[in-house]
Amino acid sequence: MDGKITLIDKQVASIPSICKREYRKITKPPVVAVVDFTNNTTFDTASLKDIYGNINYRQSTVGGIVGVRGKNVGVGVYGERTVGNADVSLQSISRKVNAKLGESVAEAVEATILEIGGAKVYTRKDLKKILDEQNFQQSGLVDENTVVKLGKISGVRYIITGSINNVALKWLSAEYLKQSLYELGLVGSVLATAIESQEGWNIYTNLTVKILDTQTGQVIFSKEVEGRATIGKVPILTYDAIIGGIKLATKEAIKKVKADLSKYFSVQGYIVQIRTLPKEERRFALINLGSKQGVKVGDKFIVYTFDVIEDPISGKKECLKIKLPVYLEVTNYIQNNNSWTIIKGDEKDIKRVKIGHLVEKITEKKGKISKLLGF
Repeated sequence: MDGKITLIDKQVASIPSICKREYRKITKPPVVAVVDFTNNTTFDTASLKDIYGNINYRQSTVGGIVGVRGKNVGVGVYGERTVGNADVSLQSISRKVNAKLGESVAEAVEATILEIGGAKVYTRKDLKKILDEQNFQQSGLVDENTVVKLGKISGVRYIITGSINNVALKWLSAEYLKQSLYELGLVGSVLATAIESQEGWNIYTNLTVKILDTQTGQVIFSKEVEGRATIGKVPILTYDAIIGGIKLATKEAIKKVKADLSKYFSVQGYIVQIRTLPKEERRFALINLGSKQGVKVGDKFIVYTFDVIEDPISGKKECLKIKLPVYLEVTNYIQNNNSWTIIKGDEKDIKRVKIGHLVEKITEKKGKISKLLGF
């Protein structure tokens, strides 16, 4: 990295002793376990009967007939009529289907935690083994004593769980979408593309996501979110299509809690060196995170400084974590365990960044950085 180290670049941040615990996640990331979500919907297991047939006319052949009967779904298919004599050949196949929605949601949450990258994920297989050995039921994870005991046995600090609360199915017509999207300011080809992608059967799924702290047994985070998935303009819905749509909708719902989860499990590090390019008046910060920690070109990091506040009555001291109104953007200088970043923000704020300041990876989408940083 070009540039030189100036006097201001040599300044080291003063970290109060009470605030040094904030750096523990860097050397010892929290261990997280995700358990299957409770399925409170009627879409669970079902006995289905698929009927396949061919109708062979003397003049022509008409495609197959498909019928499905499930716990909540009964459907048939109406085809085109053709006059003439026909030979009909039908075959019926019965099968049982387990939607495994709770397992599917847990897998999606687990993938999100791994993508955020700041925690070690305790495999669901290993957690289930402990639950079975201790005769714990997943439904018992609402009990504080059970949660604390499980944490001590497994070494897991946080357990993520929740429920699938509701599933709703709705047909969105092109006319309805045109009016709704037009009110949002979409016009022309953008409007046409949006209508094409959303017209037809849409599935809405409601989830509750919770984080349990095994040290206290308390729920430290809980949020209800909704996701939507478009199945399409198919005239008849099969049970398999509905289940597939529900799973897609749950994945969309989980995206809405990614930023919340990152507050607990984001990638963190600190600044180890700062350099300045005098002619361009730009400052660069070297952070102790690199390709091994999943850092990529363009990734952005928040910068934190610290202070101590003291209660005037009790005298109790607490660490105050302060977000600086700047952010770091990763350049193409990335090594295994460190990366060079450019410091962005107002000139006076850029000069406040010092060696030792805590940095945290931003998971917000592009366009939300200014809102996230408060400027």
